[in-house]
Amino acid sequence: MSTSRRWLAALAVGTLATLGVIATSSGCMNSVKERIALKKGNELYVAKKYELAIAEYQKLLAINPNSWEGNYLTAVSYLALYHPGSDHPKDKEYAEKGLAAFEKTLSLDAPNPEQREKTEKFYLSFLDSTGDKDKAIAYLEKQLASRPNDIALINQIATMYQKKGDFVKSLEYFEKRANMDPKNKETWYTLGVNCWARSYHGGLAVSQEEREAVVDKGIKALERALEIDPNYFDALSYINLIYIEKAKALSAVGKNEEAGQAYAKSDEYRKRAIDVRKAQSAKDKATG
Repeated sequence: MSTSRRWLAALAVGTLATLGVIATSSGCMNSVKERIALKKGNELYVAKKYELAIAEYQKLLAINPNSWEGNYLTAVSYLALYHPGSDHPKDKEYAEKGLAAFEKTLSLDAPNPEQREKTEKFYLSFLDSTGDKDKAIAYLEKQLASRPNDIALINQIATMYQKKGDFVKSLEYFEKRANMDPKNKETWYTLGVNCWARSYHGGLAVSQEEREAVVDKGIKALERALEIDPNYFDALSYINLIYIEKAKALSAVGKNEEAGQAYAKSDEYRKRAIDVRKAQSAKDKATG
């Protein structure tokens, strides 16, 4: 199945569920014309005649511009029409109008928190598919201003910066997340892995100063994870790898003795990881 077909399949499941919610609340609408336009639009949407469905939803919005249902269904109809990665003028039009409809929808009161969350996810996925990561980040950071302790949101922002290629900001948010949940070994592990990835994959784009700083940050993060769980195999594996990065960074500036110490530390963690894996395998066999 192609990317666009998977996109539509996922969209159809989510939207059909929404149509059920809307159908039960349509009696709240202000006029018979609104209900008729909604009913016709939904029938056309289910038949995958999205442009015709939009025309019906526009009739509804001409009567009631602040209809949550009309704006939401217009938005997901444009989303269904859009082909991710396309530069065709029609797809650019679908993206522009669809994103505008999502933004209008998010400015209105949703039927329930679940529908708002679904709308937000569709909107951010739409932005991601169009490559507009800056707009997605701006939206998420605006949400964070009102939900500063939302760890999942902080992680989402970190991941979005990572996709954008802004590793400095990405690590800033991953570190923020870890500090907010300091007893969670996975938050420190995630920070450590992303520090390793910056050094390992960064190549010439990473200066010597940045590499040294990011490697040290990663080592500290993985050490925190291992303080929480000394037998955390994944953390042992990556601290082994990041000490290799440290050794390479030291060798690059002629600090060969310190580089050797870093390689020795790497080997120490590699052996610990092997021992943990062997112990786990033995335990699995004993209980199996």
